[in-house]
Amino acid sequence: MTQSNELQRFVFPDTGQSVRTFLIDGEPWFVAADVCELLGYTRVADALRIPDEDDLGTHFVRGHDERDRPAQIVSEPGLYSLILRSNRPEAKAFKRWITHEVLPAIRRTGSYSIPAQVYAIPISFAEALELAARQARELEVVQAKVAELEPEAARAAQTMDADGLALVGTIGKRFGLKEKALREFLYAQGLLIRHGLRRNEPMARYVQSGHFEVKVTLVGEPVRERSTTYVTPKGEALIWKRLYEAGVVGSPRPPARQLVLAEL
Repeated sequence: MTQSNELQRFVFPDTGQSVRTFLIDGEPWFVAADVCELLGYTRVADALRIPDEDDLGTHFVRGHDERDRPAQIVSEPGLYSLILRSNRPEAKAFKRWITHEVLPAIRRTGSYSIPAQVYAIPISFAEALELAARQARELEVVQAKVAELEPEAARAAQTMDADGLALVGTIGKRFGLKEKALREFLYAQGLLIRHGLRRNEPMARYVQSGHFEVKVTLVGEPVRERSTTYVTPKGEALIWKRLYEAGVVGSPRPPARQLVLAEL
C-alpha cells in the first residue's frame, strides 16, 4: 500500500466513540479495532474473517504515546460486510453515519473523488471558444468511456439467458460490489437463504413475485440435483433499491454500466 494522507478521527455521535480513517491510493480505509468495538465484535481476529482477504490490510497508526504501531485496517467494502453481520442496534445508525457524514467529509477534504466542475458564463468571444473547446474535450472523454463500457456490457449480456436472468455474482460486478459482500447483504435483507439444504436459494415469496428464479439440473454419478439461483431484471431493480435504502449505494439510479445494458 502506498503512502496515505493524514489520519482523520471521526466521532460517532450516538456513542461518542471514534473511528480512525484515512486514504490509501485514493480509497478510504478504517482502523479495524475502532469499527469492531462500535459494532459489538468482542474478538477483532474473529470479526476480520468476515470481509474478503483483499479488503484487509495493515497500516502504521500513531497511538496515545505518539509512537507509530502497525494496526489492522479494513476497506470500505469490508466495512459494509462487518456492518451487515453486526447484531448491535447501533449498526444501522453507524452505517448511515458512515455514508452520510464520514465519507462525504473524506470526499470534501481528500482526493477520494473529483468535485464537479462549475462553468462561468463566458463574457468574451475568446472565453466562449475556450469553453467550447473544454466541453468538446470532455465529450471525447465521455464517448471513450461509453466505448469502454460497450464490450463489458456485451460480455455481461452473454451471462444472461433468453429471459434476461443473471447470476448473483454478475449482479455484484455490475453494481461494483464483491459477490461475497452482496450475498451477505441479500442474506441480511431476507432475500436469500443463508443455511441449510436451500442455502443461497431465494425465499419462496420472491420467486413467486418474479424477483428470482431457481433452475435445477441433474449432475454427477450417482445423479443428484443441483440448483442455481438467478436474478430477474425485476429482482435486479429490487436489489439496487434495497442497497440504496440501506445506504450502501449513494444514488437511486443504477450505475452507468446498467444504463448501457438496458439499451442492448
